[in-house]
Amino acid sequence: MQHIGLPVHVVNTGWINNEIGKDDINLLIDFLTARQDPGDNPVLVIHGTPESFIGFDKEGYHKTIGITLFETDRLPLHWANICNDLDEIWVPTQFNYHTFTESGVDSSKVHVVHYPIESSIYAKAFDPYPFSAEVKSFKFLYTLAFDYRKGLDLLIQSYCKEFSSTDNVSLILKIYVPGWISQENIIELLTSYIPDKGNNPHIYFIIENTPREDLLRLYSSCDCYVSTERACGWGMPQMEVMAMGKPVISINWGGVTEYMNEHNSFLIEPEQELEPVHPELQRTRNIHYYEHKWAKVKEENVRKVLREAFANHKKREDISLQAKHDIVNYFSPQVIAEQIKARLFS
Repeated sequence: MQHIGLPVHVVNTGWINNEIGKDDINLLIDFLTARQDPGDNPVLVIHGTPESFIGFDKEGYHKTIGITLFETDRLPLHWANICNDLDEIWVPTQFNYHTFTESGVDSSKVHVVHYPIESSIYAKAFDPYPFSAEVKSFKFLYTLAFDYRKGLDLLIQSYCKEFSSTDNVSLILKIYVPGWISQENIIELLTSYIPDKGNNPHIYFIIENTPREDLLRLYSSCDCYVSTERACGWGMPQMEVMAMGKPVISINWGGVTEYMNEHNSFLIEPEQELEPVHPELQRTRNIHYYEHKWAKVKEENVRKVLREAFANHKKREDISLQAKHDIVNYFSPQVIAEQIKARLFS
C-alpha cells in the first residue's frame, strides 16, 4: 500500500512462516503494530481462501473485497456463495476469472488484479549455494511444498528417462514437508518415483527448512527452474527466478499463463483434454477436490522440454532476458498499485 498512499490497518488471521525472510517478516510486523486509523470510509480486504471470508463483521465498510485463487478447472462447491457475499473478488489471472465465474461467482464481482514482485531483491549477486561434490555442472531446480498436484512423479520419471548417469546434469529438489506427512514417508514416496534402472541421472534432495537468503542463493546457483505442477494458481517461485534473469520451465496451463509465454519461458504443452485430480486428493480433501480436473501431461512432452533447456544455451539466454524484462516492467509493485487504485476508486 506504500505505492497507493492509503492508511492500512492489518489483522493477522493466521501465522507467519519463518522461511519468508527477515525483511518480509519485519514488514508484516510493522503493519501489524502500526494499527493505522483506516479513516471514515474504510475498505475491508481479506486475502485467503473463501473460508477465511466468513468470520469478519462486514458492516460499516465502503466496500468488501476478497483476494483469492484456485488451481483446478473449477471451484469447491461451497465457495461461490461465500464469494458472492462480498462486493468484489480479486483473482490474479484470467484463468481464475473463468473458473470462478463458470463455477457460479457473479461475473460483475470478479476482477483480475495481478500479484506484484519487487524485482530489485533478485537483481543483486548472491554467493554460491554450498552443494555437495556429487552435484553436476548443469542444475535443474524445483522448489515446492509437497502436494500431489505438484507433479513430482511426472518430473522425476521424465527426467530419469531422458537423462542418464553419463549426462552432466543434476535435478535439485527443495521440498518442504507439510505436517500431514513424515520425512520418512516422503523419502519412500519420492524413491518410488525413480525408475528401477542402473544408470539414473543424479538427483539431489533438500528436505530441511531453508532460510530465505539461502533459497535465493539456491535459485542463483541453478541453471534452469522447472515446475511440473499440474494445477498452479500463480507460481511465485517461477516469477522470482524469472526476475533473476534465469530460464523457467512450466506446464502451459493454469495461472502461470498470465505471465509465461513462448517468448519468455520453456513451456510444456498439455493434452487438450484434462484429467481427474489425484485420487488421494479426492479422497482426503474431497470438499475441495472431488471430481475436479487439471492438466494432463505426457512424459514425452516433459522430456522434450527438459532436453531442449539443457542443450540449447542460446534459447536459455534469449528467454531469460525476455523473462526479466517482462517481470520487471509488467509486475512491479508500482504497476500493480495502479491496478489496485483502479479498483479501490471505481
